[in-house]
Amino acid sequence: MILIHISARFANTCNEIFSTFASIVISMDYKELSRQEYTARINRVMDYISRNLDKQIDLSMMADIASFSPYHFHRIFTFIVGETPNNFVSRIKLEKAAQLLHDNPKISISEITFQCGFGNVSSFSRAFKSYFEMSAKEFRLQDKAIYVKNGIRYSKNCQPISKIGKNKQLVNTQFCSVEFNKIIIMDTKIEIKQMPELNLIYCRHMGAFNKIGQAYEKLFKWAAPRGLVTPTTKTVTVYLDDPAITSMDKVRQDASIIVERDVKVEGEIGKSTVSEGKYAVGHFEIKETEFEEAWNTMCSWLTESGYQPGDGSTYELYHNHYSEDSEFRFIVDICIPVKPL
Repeated sequence: MILIHISARFANTCNEIFSTFASIVISMDYKELSRQEYTARINRVMDYISRNLDKQIDLSMMADIASFSPYHFHRIFTFIVGETPNNFVSRIKLEKAAQLLHDNPKISISEITFQCGFGNVSSFSRAFKSYFEMSAKEFRLQDKAIYVKNGIRYSKNCQPISKIGKNKQLVNTQFCSVEFNKIIIMDTKIEIKQMPELNLIYCRHMGAFNKIGQAYEKLFKWAAPRGLVTPTTKTVTVYLDDPAITSMDKVRQDASIIVERDVKVEGEIGKSTVSEGKYAVGHFEIKETEFEEAWNTMCSWLTESGYQPGDGSTYELYHNHYSEDSEFRFIVDICIPVKPL
């Protein structure tokens, strides 16, 4: 009887432990699913903003896209992104304006004003000067002879081209000893090509470039069981912000794979399209430490090509997995949308 009583107590204890553990696991899974769902909704809002910079976008509109009340959307967006929705919209519009000012010397400031969704030149000028600590005209007249280090554009005197007020990027002073004419330019083939439309599924990463592997891990973990990863699957990193203008901790990059059919996505996994069009395409076979030189090569070529950056996203198209290469090289095309000067 004693043994039976002890066994019964032991069984009850085990059941209690199992029930407690199960509830913790279920709770953890629920929290993770909730976080992924919230992230997906915020990503949809970001994608809408990027596609509609010329429009007036208010809090209610963003909340509707995310399927939240304005009150809850404001709190959730601010928690996930690290800035309020209105500040995000303003920043993205101003940084797009800065990119247009730099890359399109023939477009007028008034045209840029309306392309970026500002009601008039006066309001745009005030907002631009407040954010960049210089006027739009002064920004455009900065030294055009540039080179790129770690994603930041520098002039010959080693000053960063972008100035973002209180948000300005910190400059590593060791770069200032590098002279423009000592930049390493790779010997490779760069050509203008008509690139096809790419249908992608993605996992978004925000922050340092070398951390994007975490987003790729999540993407493949989701895609592989659904039969979306095959020996011929190609990966694509899409850059949504210009690191010469956007603070590095806010630069968005999409870890993506090309898909041939419509895919129902969920959680942190979204879907997007890279537009077909004319691109400058540089083919490289490089090690991880050589991406900087590859991008410098593309930028150097572009300044002498008779082309300027066009509308659309810059991306890297990978043709292999570096771990399968005997020298651990990436076989990659760097693709920059272009149009004539």
